[in-house]
Amino acid sequence: MAEVSEEAIRAYWKEHREQLRQCETQRSTLTNLLIVITAALSALIVQQRFSLYVLPLCVFISMAGLYGAVTVSKYYERASYHLSQARALTRELTERGVLGTDEKLVQARADHYLAFPRMHRIRLHRLWVVLHLAIGLYGLSLLLVSVAMA
Repeated sequence: MAEVSEEAIRAYWKEHREQLRQCETQRSTLTNLLIVITAALSALIVQQRFSLYVLPLCVFISMAGLYGAVTVSKYYERASYHLSQARALTRELTERGVLGTDEKLVQARADHYLAFPRMHRIRLHRLWVVLHLAIGLYGLSLLLVSVAMA
């Protein structure tokens, strides 16, 4: 079996990092789109004075929020995969002596954790999932208000 060159490993590493960024970009785009759709449909629901005609829109907002929560969870899974692959390739390059030791990175990480003792424990993907679940609950609350007002 042929030896894999350092340049090939770097190219593979770069590809995984680009895929990681793409997952984050897609998550951001989806979230922005759902927020805009939710805002527009909310305005329409209020304009229609929470009549029974807007019940499908309320259901749509709820379903979009749930879809968003599942989708951003999947984006997180894919991003985690690409990050783990890039880290494995980084270890490979370090073992080959292409990269120096990671002592400075370890120290920078420790300094960061000291500077943000609570915030670094909050997982960002959970915040995104909660946002989308909140959109789903918002749609459900619009549905309940519309039924109550009818």
